[in-house]
Amino acid sequence: MAPTALLTYRLLRSRAQQIGDRVNQLRPISYSIIGDLFTGFAELKLAGKQQRFRDRLVDNQTEVMELEAQGYVYSLLPVRIIEMVAIIGVLTIFLYAVFIPSSSGNLIALVGLFAAAAYRLMPSINRMLTSLVQIKQSQFTIENLAAYREDKYKEEPHPEQLPLAFTQNIVFNQLAFTFPGEARPTLQDISLTIKKGEKIGFVGSSGSGKTTLMNILLRFYTEQEGNILIDGQPLTPKNLSGWHRLIGYVKQDTFLMEASIADNISLGDTEVDAERMRYAIEQASLAGFVNSLPNGLATHIGERGSKLSGGQRQRVGIARALYKRTEVLVLDEATSALDSETEREVSEAIRKLATTDMTILIIAHRITTLRECDRIYELSEGKIVAQHTYENLLQKAI
Repeated sequence: MAPTALLTYRLLRSRAQQIGDRVNQLRPISYSIIGDLFTGFAELKLAGKQQRFRDRLVDNQTEVMELEAQGYVYSLLPVRIIEMVAIIGVLTIFLYAVFIPSSSGNLIALVGLFAAAAYRLMPSINRMLTSLVQIKQSQFTIENLAAYREDKYKEEPHPEQLPLAFTQNIVFNQLAFTFPGEARPTLQDISLTIKKGEKIGFVGSSGSGKTTLMNILLRFYTEQEGNILIDGQPLTPKNLSGWHRLIGYVKQDTFLMEASIADNISLGDTEVDAERMRYAIEQASLAGFVNSLPNGLATHIGERGSKLSGGQRQRVGIARALYKRTEVLVLDEATSALDSETEREVSEAIRKLATTDMTILIIAHRITTLRECDRIYELSEGKIVAQHTYENLLQKAI
């Protein structure tokens, strides 16, 4: 039974892994098509392309179902093979007794011994074989998890957290970063110094490394080379919690809960600090809007802020960072999805922040968003290729 189990596993493992890898490739395609069908409903319907997308989805899912059926068959084969071997074993004993009469006296004992052993062994062997085949079928998951489990791609808080103060500058010291499995670095040799209270802009084409650089500053990623210094102190897991208390983040699609304005700004604090809330709302240019509401801060904003305009959603995100008493604020394409009037509302909030000692880092495609910046860095292919002022960048664009 042992050689049979080994041979069965060797025969099934390669095919099981191929099925798993192929299903892993196909499933994201199905999810993508379904998302396109919902988000692009109007455009696809008007263009008469819904049927084409539907056919692509059906074809993709048909292959997925066929592969999953094959995988299910492969998971059942070990059980049947081991049972078949056990039956062949019993038949072999009978044949042995028939052709060699001298052993017939021990036939009952032999059959009983073999049956007892097979009865005890078969369930365990079947479970082990089935599990091994299923593991090979899901090998892609293990490989993906292993690729991102290495310490150089993540940074967890150290059990003993040290305090961190920011009073002077942030230094990016020859940073380099490469995503797992990629040959070309996403960032290389990034060196710059940002003084406390400065407003710094970052521009560049998509894929130039702007957002990756901010993600490293936020410690969502960890650089492979170089380091970031806060007042001369390197950012490490030992001061990660202290750094996260100092830095805030507002992205293009602001995270909003189906709750009140106050809950969204405080992120669900049970006891809201009224003075911090007032300051955050005032600085984010939300005071007039909140005062116009019958329920004020207690007004519910709907699912993902459906009752708010785009500018109001972004300003709630800015107010959230201010309520947290952020000293460093990262604005990642905060106005790129807004119309001109709404962008003006958000830009007003940013201009109001420019009068404070908060350090603001702005990633933007729209040059007008960078009006208040002291310096603007241009990135290309993971490198800083130029430094601009707002005026010369505007002239260059014109």
